[in-house]
Amino acid sequence: SSTAITVLTVGFVNAGLMKLSQAIGIIYGANIGTTVTAQLMAFSFHFKLTDIALPVLGIGFAISYFSKNTTLKHIGEAMFGFGMMFLGLKILNSGIPFMKDNETMKFFFQTYASNPFVGVLLGMMVTAMVHSSSATVGLVMVLGQAGLIDINTAIYIMLGDNIGTCITAQLASVTGNINARRTAWAHTLYNTFGVVLAMIIFPLFVSMVVAFTAKVTPGGDISAQIANSHTIFNVISALIFLPFTSLYVKFLETFIKGKTDVLETRLNDLLLGTPIAAFKATLEEVLYTMDITKKMFLNAVDPVINGNETQLKSLETDEDRVNRSQKDVTNYVIHISRTELNDRESVLIPAFINTINNIERIGDHSVDIGKFALAKIEKNYQFSDPTYTELNVLKEKVSELFDNTITVVKDYNIDLIDRSLEIENEIDVLCKQFMTNHNKRLEDGVCQIEGGILFADIINHIERIADHLYKLNLLTRDNMSLLSN
Repeated sequence: SSTAITVLTVGFVNAGLMKLSQAIGIIYGANIGTTVTAQLMAFSFHFKLTDIALPVLGIGFAISYFSKNTTLKHIGEAMFGFGMMFLGLKILNSGIPFMKDNETMKFFFQTYASNPFVGVLLGMMVTAMVHSSSATVGLVMVLGQAGLIDINTAIYIMLGDNIGTCITAQLASVTGNINARRTAWAHTLYNTFGVVLAMIIFPLFVSMVVAFTAKVTPGGDISAQIANSHTIFNVISALIFLPFTSLYVKFLETFIKGKTDVLETRLNDLLLGTPIAAFKATLEEVLYTMDITKKMFLNAVDPVINGNETQLKSLETDEDRVNRSQKDVTNYVIHISRTELNDRESVLIPAFINTINNIERIGDHSVDIGKFALAKIEKNYQFSDPTYTELNVLKEKVSELFDNTITVVKDYNIDLIDRSLEIENEIDVLCKQFMTNHNKRLEDGVCQIEGGILFADIINHIERIADHLYKLNLLTRDNMSLLSN
């Protein structure tokens, strides 16, 4: 199913697990791969595979239901799927005698469906409704076997199928980010261009299909021609687009813009059926949120040092993003927990909840520092020069710990965890030393009492931020090894 693969690809791109250029390559391949289903259908007409549909379906179900071996279970599910497909064809085939004798159907297909635009539109509409181009191609084969349509009409409908199948990816991308929407449009525009090109050279395309069928499958009937037209169309489209993929990516990035006021998430329900992919998406969301909290910390501390109130304006918006991310990640991993997980995957559920909670607490501490910064600016509290120097030292140390922690979480670089511990210990020592220095300055009358209270509170929040960052290192070390590949 190219539809299933394309929808999953939209989910991967939305989660940041795949680049747009990679997704486009997969779309090319999925469009070609789905034509194998049509070839099997054509093969089934010739060798009567539909007669063994029920036994294959039954054996597949038995294997998938009773087997404890995962590989055998998957083989059983595949057999069950093929059995269902051939059973569907058998049911459709049983209607051929009725269709042959139905004057209304004959009139419709001979009068209207033979019109190129009506044929393409018919293929689009039916495929959009059933969400499967393979199913519609199978139906076209049955109509061809019944003698209701000729090869020209069949190809018109087949071309429409390739546009109609894009609707599912479009629907899947509606709640996604800009790259997910670009992926869906990459699929739609690619298929539409191929259809337009095929319509322009339609007589040549039909001749190519007929000649190819006569050469590869001598004596092949209309079902073989329809299957071959589906394959040839998608192979030629891929060959035309492949050399220009990089230009196609630039075109999509230039003309398909996102809304700057939309808060986007990497968490996509399409990935829930594949837990490891869903966990990877969760990791991307966590990293995104960590980047925000680092920015929040700097935007809160800098105004304490330089008195620039402008940096404080983004704190509220960023806090909302972090809070929303905490809620989204928690809900998402709970949904993952309801799927079938192994022991290593199950460990990730509490790990991610604890991780996002620690990140959210960092955001809270940064907001509190921002409130102290605003109070300092508005009330014109003054710090001594050594105080500003000490704050700068702590800011640089915490920034280093942020960068170190992000690398640990992103790349599962456990070698850096010892360095994180060293930095966190250094921050603890510095906080104690700077508080001692500050108390001495207060005793000597070098600093204002009001400013001194603010400084003590800020130091306390900075120390707590460092503690949460180190906890993130430990959570990664103890639980995230599964995501290191």
